[in-house]
Amino acid sequence: MLILRKAIPAEAEPSAEQQQSRDAPAIRSAPQRFIETWLDAVGGFLFCVVLPVPIYATGEPFATGIGATEQTILSTVVAYAIVWYCGRRLDAFPRVTLQGNLGYVAPVAAIAYSTIAVILLLLRSDYSRVQLFGSGVLAVLWMTFVAQLRARYLIRNYALIPAALKGAMPTLRTCRWLDFEQVEHEGGRVDAIVTDLAADLGEQQVSALASAAIAGVPVLDRRYVMETMTGRTPLGGLTPNEFGALLPSRQYLVIRRAIELALTITVMPFLLLALAVIALLVRVSSPGPIFFVQPRVGRRGRVFRMIKFRTMYHGTNGPNFTEASDPRVTRIGHFLRRTRLDEVPQLFNVLRGDMSWVGPRPEASALDQQYVRDIPHFALRGIVRPGVTGWAQINQGYAHETDAMRAKLEYDLYYLKHCSLWLDLVIVLRTFAVVVGGIGAR
Repeated sequence: MLILRKAIPAEAEPSAEQQQSRDAPAIRSAPQRFIETWLDAVGGFLFCVVLPVPIYATGEPFATGIGATEQTILSTVVAYAIVWYCGRRLDAFPRVTLQGNLGYVAPVAAIAYSTIAVILLLLRSDYSRVQLFGSGVLAVLWMTFVAQLRARYLIRNYALIPAALKGAMPTLRTCRWLDFEQVEHEGGRVDAIVTDLAADLGEQQVSALASAAIAGVPVLDRRYVMETMTGRTPLGGLTPNEFGALLPSRQYLVIRRAIELALTITVMPFLLLALAVIALLVRVSSPGPIFFVQPRVGRRGRVFRMIKFRTMYHGTNGPNFTEASDPRVTRIGHFLRRTRLDEVPQLFNVLRGDMSWVGPRPEASALDQQYVRDIPHFALRGIVRPGVTGWAQINQGYAHETDAMRAKLEYDLYYLKHCSLWLDLVIVLRTFAVVVGGIGAR
């Protein structure tokens, strides 16, 4: 027994550094955000559906079967659930404040509640119209109120490792960038740890990240965080391994193509009158052709002829891009550009398959060749059909300088990476705001 005890080495005493590391408070995860989500959902349900019931209900609901009161309650439940779900999905995209802007959330609520009303009308069901549409108004008010609370009080804490990353992170009201070592020393709570996974991290840093992950704290790459917060896929560090992530779902592209063809054919009779009026205004405003046709680079580098209403004086010379307060733009051209009505004839490009309603904006052939030469990966924009509107247009507006086009490319790459029904819906809703406000027009 004595020999056996000597053969087994005694456990080494922990060093002072190891003992200090064990005694130090561990970094912890912040409270789960799903609590805030459930409070939002339940509070909205009580405010938009339950609270108004005593105002219009006669007797005790659901006591004697399904009548007008019960049908109204069920309809408001379905409509509110649709609006809340769509609002949360759309609000998840960066640089989107759908719930905080009446111009974005109101169309969603109007479509949802109107659709329910049409279904009830077709089914010849009796219901309270005042209560149904009143619930829609309450839903808009609730989501706007919650968005203001979230923007003011919901601050997310992120620990950075190494601390030098702080200078490269975006400045946002809802984010606080902290030093990882300080948070680890104090034992604070953070929503995630942000690091540069492409950098050479030391053994101690990797060990600290592993310990944090074991403790339930998310460890995120810097590029991922920058992308989700800014809506741009950074060009710096973009590798061929990421090119596959830029390919949208083929199934979604086919379905979207069918939907946009059906919608374009449906609205075309209503737009023909507007096209005729605008064409007449262009004709009488200045001599020259009504339409401006220019070669543009589309999907997979294929050149097509894009159609627009002419907004410049015929026969004027100048650069291929439009400058601020460009003297070549006609009087009616300023209005058409500000409201984007000069782009309406591109519905014929959509019908021909040259363009989609949503996608990267096509560039003129001469400019596209210059950008491909000067900006790395610029040709990747040709993965999908170009669009009448796009993610870069609603976030950045008009651009032609190399630096501005580099930023525009980052927006386009983000769109390619996250192309979906929800992102397309965000772009369509925000395009209405751009059209009304004339943001970014030249």
